[in-house]
Amino acid sequence: MTGINNNIEYQIKIYNESTYTVGSTDNVNSYDKIYFGDNAREYPTSKHGVSIIQNGEIINKCLIVGSGGSTTIHENSSVRYKNQLLICCCNSVFCISLPNLELEWVKVFDSATCFQIFEHNDSFIVHGETQISKIDSNGNLNWEFGGEDIFVSIDNQEEFKIVEDGIILCDFANTIYKIDFDGKLVQSKNEKRKS
Repeated sequence: MTGINNNIEYQIKIYNESTYTVGSTDNVNSYDKIYFGDNAREYPTSKHGVSIIQNGEIINKCLIVGSGGSTTIHENSSVRYKNQLLICCCNSVFCISLPNLELEWVKVFDSATCFQIFEHNDSFIVHGETQISKIDSNGNLNWEFGGEDIFVSIDNQEEFKIVEDGIILCDFANTIYKIDFDGKLVQSKNEKRKS
C-alpha cells in the first residue's frame, strides 16, 4: 500500500510477527508503539507489525496484538481509507492513523475471528467467523448478521463474496445466504454436501 504525506509518497508494510514476545529483548524487531486488543495482554494470540517506509527508510512502526481466533496478514486483512488503516487482528479491528501510526480505536466485531475487511461506500464490511458486520470509520456498528453456523467452508466453497446488490455468504453447514447492504436477509438455501 502507498500513501502521501506532505506531498511525499510513503509505503505501508503490514506483516506477521508470530515470533515476537512482548517484553523480551530477543525479538528481531523492536516497537515503541504496541497496541493491545481486549485480553491481549494476558492472552496474546496474533501479532501484526506495521511499518511506514519513506525513501527506503522505516520512519515509523507499530505492533498490534490481538486475542481470540488466530489471524494472518493477507490481501483482505486490512484496508486503507483516507488517513486510516483498518486491520483485522484476532476478534478485533484496529484503526491506526496514517502515517503517524497512532491508535484511533480498537473494537471487537466477532466472538472468534475477524477474517477480512472491505470498504463499501465510506463504511466497512467485516467478514467474521460467526457474524458479518458493517461499521463506520469511527468503529460504530451499523448492523451485524449471523447464520446458522460459522462462516467457514470445508468444501472450498467461497464463504464471503460482495456482489453488486449485496453479499453472498456460505456457512459450515453449506447454507448459502444473500444479504443486502443493510444486513437484511434476501435469500437462503442449503446446498447438500457431495459424499
